[in-house]
Amino acid sequence: MRNRWVARLAAFVAAGFLLANTGSAYYYYTYFNSTSPPYTPIVAQYDLSTLNNNTVPFFVSSAGPTAMYPGDSMAAMVSQMSAAANVWNGVSTSTIRLAYGGFFNPGTTETAPGIQIEFSDDIPPGLLAYTIPTVFGNLATGPNGTFLPIFLSLMELPTNMVGVFNGPSYSEEFFVTLVHEFGHCMGLQHTLASSVMSTIITSSATKAVPLGADDIAGISLLYPTAKYLSTVGSIAGTVTMNGNGVNLASVVAISPSNQAIATLTNPDGTYVINGIPTGKAGLSYYVYVHPLPPPSQGEGSPDNIYYPHNSAGVYLPPNTGFATQFYPNTLDPNNQAQTITVTAGQQYPDAINFNVNPVSSPGVSSVQTYSYFDSAYMRTAPILYGQSTPTPIAAVGVGLVQTINSSTGATAPAPGLSVSMLGTAAQINNLRAYPPPNQTFIAVNAMATLPRPGPEHLLFSTPGNLYVLPAGFSIVLNPPPAISALSQTQDGNGNPAVQITGQQFTANTQIWFDGLPATIQSQSSTSLVVTPPLAPAGYSAAVVALNSDGQSSLFLNPSASGYTYAPGIASAVAANPSLVVSPSTIPAGGAVTLTVQGSNTNFVNNLTTVGFGTSDVQVTNVNVQDATHLKVTVTPNVSISSANITITTGLEVISQAVGSQVSATDPAQQ
Repeated sequence: MRNRWVARLAAFVAAGFLLANTGSAYYYYTYFNSTSPPYTPIVAQYDLSTLNNNTVPFFVSSAGPTAMYPGDSMAAMVSQMSAAANVWNGVSTSTIRLAYGGFFNPGTTETAPGIQIEFSDDIPPGLLAYTIPTVFGNLATGPNGTFLPIFLSLMELPTNMVGVFNGPSYSEEFFVTLVHEFGHCMGLQHTLASSVMSTIITSSATKAVPLGADDIAGISLLYPTAKYLSTVGSIAGTVTMNGNGVNLASVVAISPSNQAIATLTNPDGTYVINGIPTGKAGLSYYVYVHPLPPPSQGEGSPDNIYYPHNSAGVYLPPNTGFATQFYPNTLDPNNQAQTITVTAGQQYPDAINFNVNPVSSPGVSSVQTYSYFDSAYMRTAPILYGQSTPTPIAAVGVGLVQTINSSTGATAPAPGLSVSMLGTAAQINNLRAYPPPNQTFIAVNAMATLPRPGPEHLLFSTPGNLYVLPAGFSIVLNPPPAISALSQTQDGNGNPAVQITGQQFTANTQIWFDGLPATIQSQSSTSLVVTPPLAPAGYSAAVVALNSDGQSSLFLNPSASGYTYAPGIASAVAANPSLVVSPSTIPAGGAVTLTVQGSNTNFVNNLTTVGFGTSDVQVTNVNVQDATHLKVTVTPNVSISSANITITTGLEVISQAVGSQVSATDPAQQ
């Protein structure tokens, strides 16, 4: 079993280790209006006062990818994009929202804020996707001070989806990447807290639980609700080396029972970590500082951070030649570090300062971990509590192994390397390296000692240095959910439904058909009866179970179960829909009301959405009159054909871009 595990793990890492998302949760696209201290960050963000209901529309290129996995579709992919956007919409402490606005024609220019999703061959090798805010306005002043308004963010996905992602659009990797890239669109850069805005190498995000505490803090501080800052605490201080401030050092607040929150220092070494969860009576955290890691393949800078620049236009690179340090000045957090108790609405009264020590070469960095369970390797390394035997955790990264025989390629753990964890929720032992061809791996055994579900943090110690991997593994109380069969049935009211048979279903299990959740009618640990989302007859959806502990049915079987909407079965609507929209042209100027008559459509009030592929046509009202008729009120800044319309109901997408028939008719010519 060990050899099988190693072989499968080697194949997985060969396919995925070199790929990293681009663009930091708790760090922003930052500018300084001076060339010397004090440095006051000016960050890029959307100007909410220019948005309708604080909502940024996103548009998908009508060109689409050139290659998709067999059975995948553009409609399925768009549903995953909308689901990824809704992850950010679910952050109650943030005011910004995202909404799908239809397909756009490549080359479309915008004069109103928005996000464009394109498919490109220009993504650098080693990256899964690329996103950056591309158009900025002049400096503006908002409730939280001066900022640089974002007008347009561009997300680029590969044209060949098969050649880049380890699975179709329903895969864990693609979904986590989408959530990550939407974070960049709104102004977040990479973080080093293992959250969704970390690169894929260290991210512990999953499809079931994509956001970490660091992501929530990052977006909530950029677009805070009125009471947000009164519910969280903060820590501030300075990082220096040889008497000088250290730029872009990563400062992290962490504890054995809480996720990490991180930020990067200003050019003078100052920092503030806001948004730290506190609980009702305050929570205690360790604080540590570490350098940005060396660039991985495809990255143009350490951690692919877009450097801040000063008022002279000079980009300010990071200082990376120093050793990690826990406060106050220790490499032993479990025995010598001091904890800081953070309370809501307050900054910790003492400055948490670091005077770091220089090092001549980088230590351990960019570590990715996997656990082995039920003959499968799993990224994010879940460890099942209550096991009688330990679970192997494999790790690959910079500085973990040394070659001890150049002729055979035999390796051993790096000199002086030891692996432990923050706290005592598990036992970590039996450090070893693997022989060729798997010589890049080390492994340890882990056994959970506390029934405390959630992420746990790994410590990789070398002489004079330390690497901390937040959420290096997680403790779970149950194995991942599994789906074994789908069948037609009826719900308690006699309506058509789908029965899903499997294992490890809980009270919090969600069932997704592509990117939309089904309505659960009844459930047990081995069976669910659900009403699927609407889709046209003939549509094939991937069915995935998501549990609240972060695990999904894709953990043990990356190929999802399929459900085909045959005529007359649960939630299937008529195939081959078409639209007649009038008037034929939407003129620029004041409000315009369009009439839409559908054939084989199933419009539903509060479920059907309408877009025109541009932020310059703002949809202000959708009035569904019946299943085949609706009226749409828009406010256009430009004149366009009403045939650019995209109407979405459940998994049914009606647009010329996906082959549906749409005609724009002038009533005067009928």
